[in-house]
Amino acid sequence: MYPFERYLRRLKNNVRNKARVEGSICNAYLVEEATSFCAHYFESYVQTRHRKVPRNVDISESTENYEGNLSIFMQSGRPIGKGTTRYLMEDEYKAAQVYILLNCPEVKPYIE
Repeated sequence: MYPFERYLRRLKNNVRNKARVEGSICNAYLVEEATSFCAHYFESYVQTRHRKVPRNVDISESTENYEGNLSIFMQSGRPIGKGTTRYLMEDEYKAAQVYILLNCPEVKPYIE
C-alpha cells in the first residue's frame, strides 16, 4: 500500500457527513491540525497523541524537602478514587509496624 493510499484512507475514515464529503474531510483535517498544534502548549504531564505519559506520574510537590519523613513514605504516585479515613485493626497495625521495621533503611542502625 502506497503512502498516499494510507493518507486517503485516513481522510475517508474521517467523513461523517456523506452528503458533504469535502467539507467533512476539511473539518476533520482542521480539527486534527488544531489539536496537534495546541498540544504543544499543554503541561508536560498531560497525555496527548504525540506524548505518552507514564501511568503513575506524581505531579505534586516533592516530599524530599520534608524533614523527618522515612524513605519508605517517599514513593511517587497519586491516589485513585475518593479518599476514606479509617482506623487500622490491631493485627493490621502490627503488620504495618513490622513492614516498616524490616524495609526502612533508617531503622537498620537501631535494630543492630
